[in-house]
Amino acid sequence: MKKIPELDKLLVAESFRMRTAMYIGDNKISTLKSFIDGVEYAMDVYEIEKESPLEGFHDWVADYYGWYESTAGWKNVILRESGESEERALKEFFSLYDKFLSEQKSA
Repeated sequence: MKKIPELDKLLVAESFRMRTAMYIGDNKISTLKSFIDGVEYAMDVYEIEKESPLEGFHDWVADYYGWYESTAGWKNVILRESGESEERALKEFFSLYDKFLSEQKSA
């Protein structure tokens, strides 16, 4: 049986970032969000105890862009800030995720 990489490792993997469409079907932030939601749902259903690597990311993205609140969710905030371009928003997600991780490590 092939081991499936953990979500946190997948999101930082260079191969995933360079060829995202190969893994999730296209280069859209909306598709990435659906993929992440599916992985997290499966982990919940199969009772895999692991904290989401995106814990706190909603609020962090809202703060980063100066939004009053994060209820729109990180995908919608990034998409809006990227001029509604799905492809640009996907690239921005990876850039923001790296900054988020860097701040998490230094905290």
